[in-house]
Amino acid sequence: MTATKIANKFKALINQRFDRWLIKRIPVVDSITLNRGNSFIFPSRFGLMFLATCVILFLIGTNYQNNLILFLVYFLLSFMITCLLLSYQNLSGLRLTASPSEDQFANENCTFALRLTLPKNAKSNRAQQTRFTFKQASSTFPSSIAQPLSEQQNITLFAKSTKRGWFKPGRVTVQSYYPFGLFRVWSHIDFGFSSLLYPTPVENALNNVVLSGEETDVGNQAAKVGFDTFSTLKPFQQGESLKSIAWKQVAQGKGTFTKLLEEERGGDVFLSLSAFNGVPTEERLSMLAYQVLTYEQQGISYALDLGTRVIDVGSGAEHQQLCLRALALYGDEHA
Repeated sequence: MTATKIANKFKALINQRFDRWLIKRIPVVDSITLNRGNSFIFPSRFGLMFLATCVILFLIGTNYQNNLILFLVYFLLSFMITCLLLSYQNLSGLRLTASPSEDQFANENCTFALRLTLPKNAKSNRAQQTRFTFKQASSTFPSSIAQPLSEQQNITLFAKSTKRGWFKPGRVTVQSYYPFGLFRVWSHIDFGFSSLLYPTPVENALNNVVLSGEETDVGNQAAKVGFDTFSTLKPFQQGESLKSIAWKQVAQGKGTFTKLLEEERGGDVFLSLSAFNGVPTEERLSMLAYQVLTYEQQGISYALDLGTRVIDVGSGAEHQQLCLRALALYGDEHA
């Protein structure tokens, strides 16, 4: 076993132990206020170099009994301690609240929102140079950086997944190097973010089965005015065609009425997973997602058959969401 593999295994073991410790120290929350119990402060790389420089200067000053160099060392150390206090104060008392997540599409940059709030008695311009990102970064979008906070601010976080179904981006990392980059103040917070990801729409031909009026099973049979089937009678109005007058009723002395006729028409579309035989399942789901979006945009009613679940004919935003969620959860035993 090479040294690289040993180092990777050792690093993975450390990360696992650290994650288990985090679960106990900072459990899943909807809202949290940063304090010394859930925030951590360590010197940054620049801070370690700064500290090493102070040690070297101290050794030189004591070796040569140079009081000016020793005074400089004490000044630099006091400056570093002041930065430590300012770094903690920058995030102390900041309240983070997770906003509800909406359904989204896979293979895109998913968005999750946080609301930052300061306590009423806090001084303004907190959360300076503060960066927000997911601990396991997966998006190409840059990290969200908060502006100097006086009262309240909303932050958008980005994550990306190529798989449909439930997506959990994990813990959010809040970190700041304010004011001079000597210390890193950070925390890993689990807000329980999750979002249902629909299959990525894949363009394909709209060659699906069109239901006739008799096959439409939820009262969505479409009808338009025509000359096929008798519908009802209405009082005759001046200017209407004499061909549409119900002469039988006129002959019986019942009055003058106009016959309304309608013709049945197909138009409701039947989408089926089995219509794409020979195509991989994930690709078939993506093709159906494209057709659901397209038919909804065109105002055409549609039904969906996934084999294990059948959704009746319908249209509208709720029906579209119902179909897309069924596609996203296909094969999930919890669907």
